[in-house]
Amino acid sequence: MLHAARRRTTPLSARFAAAFFSAKPEPQPPPLSPRLVEASVSRCPSDALAVSFFLWCARRPAYFHPPSSFDCVLPAATRLASRLRTAPALLHELQSLGCPIRPHTFLLLLRLYWRGGMYPLVLHLFEQMPLWGFHHNAFARNVVLDVLFRTGCVDDALRFLGDNPSPNYLTYAIVLTHLCRAGDWSGVRACFTAMLRQGFLPSAASLAPVFACCSKAGTMHELLQLLSYALVSGQQLTSAMWTCLIARMCTEGRLDEACRMLGNMMRSGSSPTVVTYTPLIRGLFLAGRHDKVSELLGSMASNSCNPDLVLYNVLMDCMMREKRYDEAIDIYLHLHGSQMKPDAYTLSTLVQVLQLSRNIDLLPRLILGTKISYDLVACNSVLSALCKSGFPSEALQFYIDMIGLGITPDSYSYVGLVDSLCELGRIDHAINVYHNVVTSNPDSDAYVHAAILRGLVRRGQNHMAYRIFREAVRQNYALDVVCYTTVLHGLFRARLVEEARDLFDKMKDSGITSNTCTYNVMLRGLCRTRDMLAVTQLLTEMECADVQMDSISFNVLVVLLVKSQRISSAKALIREMLNLGMKLSTKTCWLISQSIGHRFVLEDTTIAESEGSDSTSDLLVCSAS
Repeated sequence: MLHAARRRTTPLSARFAAAFFSAKPEPQPPPLSPRLVEASVSRCPSDALAVSFFLWCARRPAYFHPPSSFDCVLPAATRLASRLRTAPALLHELQSLGCPIRPHTFLLLLRLYWRGGMYPLVLHLFEQMPLWGFHHNAFARNVVLDVLFRTGCVDDALRFLGDNPSPNYLTYAIVLTHLCRAGDWSGVRACFTAMLRQGFLPSAASLAPVFACCSKAGTMHELLQLLSYALVSGQQLTSAMWTCLIARMCTEGRLDEACRMLGNMMRSGSSPTVVTYTPLIRGLFLAGRHDKVSELLGSMASNSCNPDLVLYNVLMDCMMREKRYDEAIDIYLHLHGSQMKPDAYTLSTLVQVLQLSRNIDLLPRLILGTKISYDLVACNSVLSALCKSGFPSEALQFYIDMIGLGITPDSYSYVGLVDSLCELGRIDHAINVYHNVVTSNPDSDAYVHAAILRGLVRRGQNHMAYRIFREAVRQNYALDVVCYTTVLHGLFRARLVEEARDLFDKMKDSGITSNTCTYNVMLRGLCRTRDMLAVTQLLTEMECADVQMDSISFNVLVVLLVKSQRISSAKALIREMLNLGMKLSTKTCWLISQSIGHRFVLEDTTIAESEGSDSTSDLLVCSAS
């Protein structure tokens, strides 16, 4: 009965059945993947199509672009923005290709151009959102906030933060990051407090830069408050946080507390790094606690914590201060053995060690006798050390070897080359090098111009220095106070007093501010002319410019007064000079003893000057500063 009750269906025709069973399902398109998207973007015939396809993929359900896809489409997006120039033109171009302009479109474009560093376009896109009927969400506001900080518009960024109706955790994290980088501790403190009031608890990643900023710019009390907050809130102190605490304690001379802090750090399970040990070792070394230094170095070795270049520099400096010169040299040799590249500080310390130990002849062998590979920065440091230590031939050969290694020189390299050629008396070669450099790069900084001027004046080529300087002024090259001071010094040495006065007036008219060294050169030159009125006017000008007289200024004036037989005025000036803690030079003492029959005994003659050396060494000091 059941079979009888079942309704029979109409049988299919043979033709329809054959068509039904022979039909195949249409192939499904392959699922989207970053690899497929990036390959398609790279093959797009136009930049606009590439960006449009990128946005189309982002609209697919449950698909999100990874950072690699943003990087892949960024060149096409950059070219498109450069061609269209404005945000409205970009949006209309995409719309003409069938790309709907929605809030999601704006957010993707903001993220894309933010990632590409095209910050003006990011700000313009942000301004366009309300014009298309869309509201700014938290992500868009955070992007603009970051852009304002990155472009140096700190005040605008803080105002933008104040106008934000709903800041989130990322908002405060962005502000904290940028203010910490700028070292603005007061701003960091205010932002951190506001963040806590909003109920946002900073993560360890956000808290670490706050510790670093506070350790450098805040008070010790504030740093300990941060530590208390981290412990109470259950934060796990990172190695960087411990390091900030230890470094600050060392800076304030609280070495025992710093050592106890190091112990607490290790007991908490956090491993100290070489950055943690360095301030402790330096502080203990300077305090004379060598046994504790040895203990810390042993702890480093047992924990497989290898020294870095900064620690090697600190150890060399400490050894030099204690006059343990052989050990300082051993540290330098050990640094070379570890294949580390010495920096300018390393080489400067090495030069001081060799000079104090009277072994400066070892410098070329210590620097050049190793097979370490130098980069450009290290090469420039080597060149500078060789030049300043009186090894121009070795410096010149090192420059030639540097070029042979394929290292492209920069302005500092050329300065080393020019210094070496001038010291060797190869003036024509030095001038040719200088002309080639400024011709190929008219924007060369003042350091390059000062090098040739200084070298020529040292070799007595004062007229040549003046001609090169006038040509540099005519070409509107970048000249600074060191260049002017060097040429003034050369003009006085050449007895071209009127030209020096004229140049000094032109220097002031050009807006370049004179420093103490400049006034000393003018003072010495005018004192030699015995022009008391000009000297008085210059001293008045120094006082109005709030330029303090140094020991060189006082010695020059004392010599003038003694030579002018104004002994009582000279004695009064000497008393004032000694009250200020300054010392008389050997030349000044000799003149006074010859004039009034009194022998001056100096404790320190390091500022002694002579007619032969004149003020060239003083100029070098100014150039270095």
